[in-house]
Amino acid sequence: QPIFTTNCALGGCHISGGQNPDLTAGKAYASLINDPDFVNTKSPVSSTLYKRLTGALSPQMPLGKTPNPSNIEGLVLAWIQQGAKKN
Repeated sequence: QPIFTTNCALGGCHISGGQNPDLTAGKAYASLINDPDFVNTKSPVSSTLYKRLTGALSPQMPLGKTPNPSNIEGLVLAWIQQGAKKN
């Protein structure tokens, strides 16, 4: 959640009433897991979330800014590979 809060759940972006998925605290996990395209634990590199972070899908996220931490895509991929647990 800290990664999403810092990089994604910002005004006008992935917040309630903003762009899907809602990545605000308390809503991020359900928003990602309830759509099998966002997080695909069977094929993690096929996950829309991972593809957006790497630029394989356009536009690359986080939109218009340098991600913090700089290895955000690796951390998110590792989380998906480990089963995308709610932790």
